Order: sequence, then structure tokens, then C-alpha cells
Amino acid sequence: MTNRLPRAASRWGGAFGPMSTSIWFQTLDEAQCRLLEESDPLPRTAEIAVVGAGLIGLAAAYYLSAGGASGLCVLDRRAGLAEASGANAGGLWFAQQSPELGPLIPLAQASSRMYEELATEGGFDFGYRRPGLVELLPGEREWGEAEGVLAAVRRAGFRAARIDQAQLQGLEPALSHGPAGAIFYPEEGQLHPARLGAAWVRRLKHKNVRFCFGAEVRRLRPRIETSLGTLDAGVVLLAAGAWTPLVSRTLGWTPPIRPMRGQLLVTPPLPPLLRHTVIGRRYYYWQLPEGPVGGGGTVEDVGFERGVNPQDLARIREEMDALFPQLSGAPTACAWSGFRPYCEDLKPVIGRCPGEENLYVAAGHFKKGVMLAPVTGKILADLILTGRTDLPIQAFNPARFSAVATP
Repeated sequence: MTNRLPRAASRWGGAFGPMSTSIWFQTLDEAQCRLLEESDPLPRTAEIAVVGAGLIGLAAAYYLSAGGASGLCVLDRRAGLAEASGANAGGLWFAQQSPELGPLIPLAQASSRMYEELATEGGFDFGYRRPGLVELLPGEREWGEAEGVLAAVRRAGFRAARIDQAQLQGLEPALSHGPAGAIFYPEEGQLHPARLGAAWVRRLKHKNVRFCFGAEVRRLRPRIETSLGTLDAGVVLLAAGAWTPLVSRTLGWTPPIRPMRGQLLVTPPLPPLLRHTVIGRRYYYWQLPEGPVGGGGTVEDVGFERGVNPQDLARIREEMDALFPQLSGAPTACAWSGFRPYCEDLKPVIGRCPGEENLYVAAGHFKKGVMLAPVTGKILADLILTGRTDLPIQAFNPARFSAVATP
């Protein structure tokens, strides 16, 4: 028997509020929604428990199951993709982000390949496409600085080119004539994160993986204590995003991860207008295959304050309408926010929790969680099942914060 948790109503409308549902859940079918909402009873025991049903937690469960693990249970205080994983732009910007990736570059290269494999060999349908991305160069200064960016992108093993205003207009005819040109990243991608999450859940349910939603974890050791009861697990993976320190502090270990709110909005469905993801001076924009045009990219250090700020949304719309004048008459259909897990040294924590046996963590990916979900999940599955990974993860060792303890 399963219990279905209520999700905020999915509907188009001109008004939006703190509990607005992101566009991803408004473009799911009923069966996909059920997969992300229906909860199994909490078992008494599990061989492996994954705390967090975002994309990273689901990826880890998927690769654990593919590696032969059994007795898996995924826990979440809300539902599948209920937080940052269901509130992002669904962008796969491996090349555009590469100049700032540093030690994450090998992981980004691997994750890019893994997404391609999931969409082809894996047989998953999650709206995966590679339309490309244009990063606008508003003036001559940015035009001159672009060559350094291109060199960094190429060193990281990705593709990009500088294009002039005429070439830009050829790529994006609806764009206003203001920018001097752009950097064009031809292989950047897009996905539907909620469809990916639902596809992973469907595959895992067929492998008898349990999903226990509405189970707020209050303690990890000596057993997992939740709002629904207790669970004895041989191995625990903590993948709770911005909430990770709130759970790990019961171990006396609090990594410096905190929420950074990001806000996004979409128009109602419109005829085809944007051909690529477009990054403006402040925000980014894209069009879903279903027609809505989205924009967002704010970063606010406001703790766990939910909701949207009308002034921030107005600034997104101001830039959106200036770049694409044809959108100026379109209303904002819905807006939402999510909490990115920001780590103070701008690197995620991936690996075994310091001082703990059989307890692992994957958190702190900030703006790169969607990009790096498959590779992070595979790394954790390898560590749990074999004790090693072929990818370089020393820079992300959770023990670098071992001195940070709860008072």
C-alpha cells in the first residue's frame, strides 16, 4: 500500500505565491507526478538508505542498483525533487561553466558523457537535448575579454566560439540588436529534471527500491530516526542538499553549506521564439519545447525564506523583454524559487563522512547539481560498493571540514 502526499496545485495563472509549483511539475503527466509523490511504508531495515530524493540521491540509488545493490530505501522529508532539483532551469552548461570548475572539470566531462548514455543507451526519456547556448557580450570590453574565456573552455576539453552581431542575429533572430556579439557554446544542453527524476524512480521501483516520502530524518546514528519511525541501515548516504548540515549536526559534524535562494519565472506557452539558451548581462533565458519562455538566475542569501520577490521578478522581466521585445506583452504565468546548496569554498563535499564508517555524503554543489548529478551518483555508488572510484575526488573530501563541529 502506498500513500500519496499532496503537491501544490499545478495550473496556469497570472498570480503566483510562495508555494507556486515550478514549470517542471506543470509539464508532467499524472503518472509521472504519482511516481514522485507516492510513498511506501517505512521498512524496519535496509541495506542502504539514501537520505534525499533530489537528482543526486536518485542518481546514487540508480547506480547502486545497477551495480548490484539490493535492500535500498530512499527517504525524503517531502517528496521526489521537492526542493532544488525541481526548482532549477534544467541547464547542462558544461562548457560555459568550465572556466570556474577547476578540480570539477574531470567530473563535468564524465557527467556530460553519462547524460548522453542515459538518453541513448539507457532508454530514459527526460527531455534531453543539446540546442546550444549563447552568452551575450554586451559591449567592446566583454568582446575583448572573450578570448581568455574561450582559451579556458578549450583547455577544459569543451567547444566554444566568439561570434559577431550578424552571426548572433542568425542564431537568435528574435534577439534585439543591442549586444556586440556573443560566445556560442554549440553543445550545451537542456533537460526536464522532473521527468528524469520520475524515470529514475520508475526504474528503481521495478528493482524493489522503497521510497519513503514525508520522512523527516532527525538522527542518523545509531539508527536512522525519522518522523515516521526508525530504520536500521547498514550504509547511509546523506544527499539532502542545503539541509545536509541540519541532519549531519546530530553526528557532531556540520559542513559549511547553506541555502542560496534562486528565483525563476515563465510565460504562458508561446510559439517558437528562442532557439538556444541565452545568457544576458544578469540572467538567463530559455524556451521549453512545450512553449513557455523561462528566465531566472537570482542569488539571494536569505536562509530558508521561501517565496518570490516581486522586485526581483520585475528585474528578470525587464531584461527579458529588452532582449526579446516580442515577449513584452506576454504575462508571467508562474514564478517559483529554490534553495541551492552553497558550500563556502565553492566545492561540493563528496565521500565518506569524517569519523564515520559506512556513512557517506554528497552535497554542496551550488549551481552545478543538475550538471553533476549522474557522475556524483556513480562516484558514491562506486565508493559504497567497491571502496574506490577512478575519478579524482580528493578536493571534495568531506574531511576538509572535520574541524567544524556543532557546539
